[in-house]
Amino acid sequence: KQWYQRRVAITAGGYQLVLTTTEGGTETVTTEEFTKDEMARFISEGANLVLQRLSIILGVHSRMSFNVFSTDNALANVSYSPIESHSVLLQNVTLETIGIERCVDNKDENPTTWKIYFLSDGHMYTRAQVGSPVYMKIKDIPENFMKDEDADWVFPDFGKGKLHWEDDIEMLSHFLDRKEELKEDHVNYMKRHPELKAILGDFLQFLLMRKPSDVIEFAADFFSSYSATAEMKPSFAHSNFVNQSAIRSE
Repeated sequence: KQWYQRRVAITAGGYQLVLTTTEGGTETVTTEEFTKDEMARFISEGANLVLQRLSIILGVHSRMSFNVFSTDNALANVSYSPIESHSVLLQNVTLETIGIERCVDNKDENPTTWKIYFLSDGHMYTRAQVGSPVYMKIKDIPENFMKDEDADWVFPDFGKGKLHWEDDIEMLSHFLDRKEELKEDHVNYMKRHPELKAILGDFLQFLLMRKPSDVIEFAADFFSSYSATAEMKPSFAHSNFVNQSAIRSE
């Protein structure tokens, strides 16, 4: 038997697909690089079901299009389209279902299509791949499903767990993008204001020469000399009180 594991990692230039294939006890790892533009509308298999459930709960019934990895590990277009809903009988209870058709456009093969029906609260009722004799179907009415249409929805309380944002590919991607954006903005600002480096250099040099015990008061005195509205007083008043203990320690 052949097993494979597909993982997407963020790199400095974009994304990397890591494919681990195990066959006959031998493990093979292959990688492929993708740019940020290529992955702009990418949706993972894990997010696929979440997207469909949210579409049902929020009432989004228009066609949507994204990118996914096809069976040959190439980026392919995937579309989500509403299909005709119908009533079903489950445990002697008539329920309304809402349908979604998911279609992956494989480049060298026929499109792969699934028809999925959900209950009104987002629980999946059936899932079937077109052309396949195998399909999934819910056995019982979900425990927290509300049968009374006039009642408020009651969702289970899963509590608040610790946020491991470093393990979330989307949040980590936003963090890295924002980090590079801020770094570039700060560098450009320093280039536009070369006097900033000179001012900070003078302050640090004066600070190390005087070694004041109260650095905050010393900084306030130092930088107040650049203010046109500051109260007139002897320049660097607090800097005149040299930290004698610091000098003795030298």
